[in-house]
Amino acid sequence: MKTIIIDGNNLIHKIPSFKSNFASSPDSVRRALTESVRTRLKIKAKLIFVFDGFSENKITNSVFSGAKTADSIIRKYIEDNYEKTSIKVVSSDNEIVALAKVCGCEISSSENFWNEINSGTSPTKGKNINQLYNYDKDEKEKPNGMSKRDFNEYMKHFT
Repeated sequence: MKTIIIDGNNLIHKIPSFKSNFASSPDSVRRALTESVRTRLKIKAKLIFVFDGFSENKITNSVFSGAKTADSIIRKYIEDNYEKTSIKVVSSDNEIVALAKVCGCEISSSENFWNEINSGTSPTKGKNINQLYNYDKDEKEKPNGMSKRDFNEYMKHFT
């Protein structure tokens, strides 16, 4: 299974709506980010969000760096696991991206990743109900009648 490791604060600061609320409520923005990514992601993967600093709240699939930096946690994860599993690194940090390239990880900048998971179009987007069900106005809704064969079959079972 692919592992996607996300530089959480880096991604938050690339999304204007999250960035503007981060200073006043960092834990709720972090939680909103993790839920947004999880619900929009169209592939099965193990998600690991790495955030700088501390938090008293537990957020699913999230690691807080504490006194270290998120970059050092991501770097250690890549170094320890790149040979064992397929890793995708989501960060716009040049040092992390360079290490991920050297280790053969898939790389996505924070901006591209956010655009990628939000670009999915719904099959119903821009279509009306008739287009969804391929309804053709010229096609008759009901058949003209029962064929002789169908009628005989019916009579055999129900008389």
